[in-house]
Formats: sequence, structure tokens, C-alpha cells
Amino acid sequence: MIRRLCTFVAFSVMTMTAQAQPGVGFGLIGIANGQSLRVNALNLGTRSSTPATGCEVTLQFLNAKGVVLRESVVQLPAGQGASFDLHRAQVSDQPGRASVRAVLLFGFAGGGAPPGPDARQNFDCNIVPTLELIDDATGRTTLVLTDTRPLPLPDQRSVGFQHQPDDPCELGLS
Repeated sequence: MIRRLCTFVAFSVMTMTAQAQPGVGFGLIGIANGQSLRVNALNLGTRSSTPATGCEVTLQFLNAKGVVLRESVVQLPAGQGASFDLHRAQVSDQPGRASVRAVLLFGFAGGGAPPGPDARQNFDCNIVPTLELIDDATGRTTLVLTDTRPLPLPDQRSVGFQHQPDDPCELGLS
């Protein structure tokens, strides 16, 4: 029983560290007291979209040092969208303006083989992102950004599996 558990945990650890997810990101934007940011994702779908397919999208806000401040994972069928907000008070306790960026992670990162038909249902992605700066007092959008950049994928030479012990329980899990 312990041997099976060790094998399962070791395989899970290997698969979690083996891939990075592609996506897009906005540049840094300043947010001040009384303001919020809203990142939006609309899945336009593809020619092969069906009611059973969609796109799993991770919406993130990061500080200027790249630390994730907030995150939400949503499943977007074709033709549907989602929004995720960040209020200035959620950035830091420091007064004044803070720099933040929004990132959307979605799609298949590659790896050993393309995903099978069951997994492909989560990669029917044609995402249109926007980022809004909102005045909290009025609820009005004061700025909309649409310009994103693709996130760099890690060097494929460093994505492969690291040395894995012959005995999964060698990871110190037994």
C-alpha cells in the first residue's frame, strides 16, 4: 500500500513540475487608493468548438516583483467570458500607488505528446483579454488596455524531467 502511494505521489510531483502553461500578460499598470483592476477573458472559441469543449483560464494579478497577489481559475466554453477584480487594498498595506500586472494562463504547453481527446476539451482556447482600471466610487471604467504580450515558454531543455529515482519512495515519502 505504501509502495503504491509512493508511486502515485512521485508521479504527481514529476508531472506538476514537467510543464509550464502558455498565456499572455499585460505590462505594469499603476493602481492607487480608490481604484480597482479588472481582468477579463472572453473565449471566442474555434471552428472545432462544441458545447462540450472550453478553455481553462487562470486569471492572475502579480506585483512588480512577480509575486501572485490573487488568482482565479475558470472554465470558459466558447462564446463566454469571465472577470476577476483586484482592489488597491489587496495589493499591500503601503499607502499610495502600486504597480501591478495581469496574466492569463491558458492552452496546452506541449510536452511529450499532445493531449488526448478528453484533455483537449480544456484547450479549446481563443481568448480575448482586456484589463480595466475602475474608479471604486463611481464604478466607472477609466482605462481599458487590450495590448498583451505572449508569455515566454521555458527553454524546452530545462522543462524535461529531472533525474528521477528508480525507487519512487527514494523521495523520502515512505
